[in-house]
Amino acid sequence: MKTFDFKSLEKDYLKVFRISYAIVILLVSMPFTITSSVFWDLSWLYRVPMFFFLWLLFYGFFYWYSVHWFKAYKYTLTEAGLKIHKGVFWQQQNMIPRNRVQHIDITTGPLERRYDLSKLVVHTAGTRNATITLPGLLQEDAADLRQELINSNQKEDTV
Repeated sequence: MKTFDFKSLEKDYLKVFRISYAIVILLVSMPFTITSSVFWDLSWLYRVPMFFFLWLLFYGFFYWYSVHWFKAYKYTLTEAGLKIHKGVFWQQQNMIPRNRVQHIDITTGPLERRYDLSKLVVHTAGTRNATITLPGLLQEDAADLRQELINSNQKEDTV
């Protein structure tokens, strides 16, 4: 049975995280700019700089948050199961016992495929937090982790 100490997510996942949220922030900044320009009746000369200012403001906060989020996200595999620690403001610790694992999926998005990354989605028995996602893994690491969790579950006779 393989175990290892706490690991961080892959550094390339921080790029994927920032790119995806830059797009989201771009889409969120538009309604703020449109509504503010309607209420204050601003010309296009003021709308464009306001849009870029709002985008930079949101992205600046997000950039700061993403650095701390990335540093706080760690996972480990123990004999008991998979432990995940995450959170900046509200910290969360999840423990997935090996004998509660029902099945495991590996998913990848278009940006993740670009950097050879994937997400490990662990489905467990139970109703609360029955699906746990571990993002930012190399595809080989996700496959190895999946195989380790599946193999250790087959050795035990669980209900």
